[in-house]
Amino acid sequence: MTFNDRTDAGQKLAEALTAILKPPCVVAGIPRGGVAVAMPIVERFHLPLTVVYARKLTAPMAPELAFGAIDEDGQTTLDAQCVAMLELSSADIEQAKQRVSKEIRRRMETYRVPGLGRYLPDMAVALVDDGLATGSTMRAALQYARRHGAREIIVAVPCASTAAAREFEHTADRFVSLLVDPNFTAVGEYYRDFSPMSDRQVIAMLDAHGERASVSRK
Repeated sequence: MTFNDRTDAGQKLAEALTAILKPPCVVAGIPRGGVAVAMPIVERFHLPLTVVYARKLTAPMAPELAFGAIDEDGQTTLDAQCVAMLELSSADIEQAKQRVSKEIRRRMETYRVPGLGRYLPDMAVALVDDGLATGSTMRAALQYARRHGAREIIVAVPCASTAAAREFEHTADRFVSLLVDPNFTAVGEYYRDFSPMSDRQVIAMLDAHGERASVSRK
């Protein structure tokens, strides 16, 4: 299965979620690509759209390999195997945490939208991204939602590696992925158009659903 773009992936994912998403529920996209995938879902089900401020941790010598992730609270999840493989010291990890925390704060100031925590506790949450390779960022997002009292956590993605799928089948209350590939290498391989998204695009999507989010929250 190949998706035309994130909108196409979101539309197909919305179909798969028809019998699962029940209000009160908020859809939280992981910036940036996850917000675009989430858009057709909130449009289909008339649910509020927000973001979950979580981001992967990487090292300069391997910028594409996540060795963990951090959320807006500063809570960190680490992949011990990756940390060992990259031979990272405590100082290396701390530097990465500070760098990524700064980027999360920048996004919070730029997007100017209340994060997922505003809707919790006691709501169901659909955590959406454009795909799961290692699942590091989604792991941090799920733990954030759990810690803040989400009633139910649904992890929904268009594509996932087998390892990531197995993890979230156990840690999420519900896991939905349209495609699970044992030979998964990169999320972008499952999209014809996987163009990078800008902050401006994310802001436009969030602005378009600001009023709807307020109405749905009441």
